Amino acid sequence: MPYKTFVVILSLFVLTLSIDPVSVSAHSGAKGIVKERMELMKDIGKAMKILGAMARGKVPLDNAKVKAAADSIARHGQKIPALFPKGSTKGVTEAGPRIWKDPEGFQKSTNEMVDAARNITEQSENAAALKPAYRRLGKTCSACHKLYRVKKKKMEYPR
Repeated sequence: MPYKTFVVILSLFVLTLSIDPVSVSAHSGAKGIVKERMELMKDIGKAMKILGAMARGKVPLDNAKVKAAADSIARHGQKIPALFPKGSTKGVTEAGPRIWKDPEGFQKSTNEMVDAARNITEQSENAAALKPAYRRLGKTCSACHKLYRVKKKKMEYPR
């Protein structure tokens, strides 16, 4: 096999492995407000990755990036409850039925996330405070997901 062909095949194989089949399938077919909220959650996830990398010391602390990511999460968080109107359970969604059974709890959960994100914004120049503030923010996300999100099924691959 020629070297160039081998490199192309290897590159395609690596690219295939890097695609997350769960997230691809979760968002495919989503429409309207469901797609809008999935995109918003994806944006929050991107901002969390930026904060996490700095909180863990994997990348240098950049106060402007910390503030921008935390501000983005707080702004998006304020929009979350409106993106879950009654009846928006049709089609592809990861939203659990408890959102509509316990709207006050869901609102409280999103408010906690917004408050935690604002706390990071207020302390964006305090490197020592970033890690615990990031953990607090992460706990608000995971607590909400545990209560209000349908658990993702793990993909099994043939061996």
